[in-house]
Amino acid sequence: MAGNSGLAPIRVLIVDDHPMVRRGLRSLLSAYPEISVVGEADNGTVALQAVTDFSPDVVLLDIQMFGLNGIEATAGILHSAPQVKIIILSAYDNEEYILGAFRAGAFAYLLKNSSDETVVETIRLVQQGKRLLSPSLMDQVLRQLHILAQASANHEHVLSQDEVHILARIANGATNEDIAQETHWSERTVKRKIEEIVEKLGAHNRTQAVAIAIREGLVS
Repeated sequence: MAGNSGLAPIRVLIVDDHPMVRRGLRSLLSAYPEISVVGEADNGTVALQAVTDFSPDVVLLDIQMFGLNGIEATAGILHSAPQVKIIILSAYDNEEYILGAFRAGAFAYLLKNSSDETVVETIRLVQQGKRLLSPSLMDQVLRQLHILAQASANHEHVLSQDEVHILARIANGATNEDIAQETHWSERTVKRKIEEIVEKLGAHNRTQAVAIAIREGLVS
């Protein structure tokens, strides 16, 4: 594999709570002279400090971790280091995670079953400013865009402050349990409120409700 023609190697930080995953990624990337793994972190909180310590160009970031999840960590990293390119590398094809990751500023969302070549090429491309999505996820994202295109752009929605807050939390990957703990409601109450929000927005599901809310500026 050819290098990057004498340019400085792409500095990569690996963030995952599974040591075997970190070890596997480090081993993979070590075979490419144009990529340099400058550090590792095992959770989102440590990742924030690691970005300061190691000044990576690209961060490979898991989405489900103890403490800060990948979406929250993405937002935190980019707040202090907006030049960093973040690639979410996740086992989850959950549309809410995908949407939340890109909203937070991630440049790419890859599934962990992506080929080694795909991971390496994605690192190269995001360093060049390209935004990417695993091909297997493209269909469901395009389907959501099609549904949104059919919705009336002029339709006005009136949501309470609580409902807007719930949508914002969902957009950032929060589960019903997370919202229940934060609001001190029962999970049944949270589920009912989400169903009411979905109905108010004329959406088919919670993911589409979040997408509509973002498009119409209800959630920023």
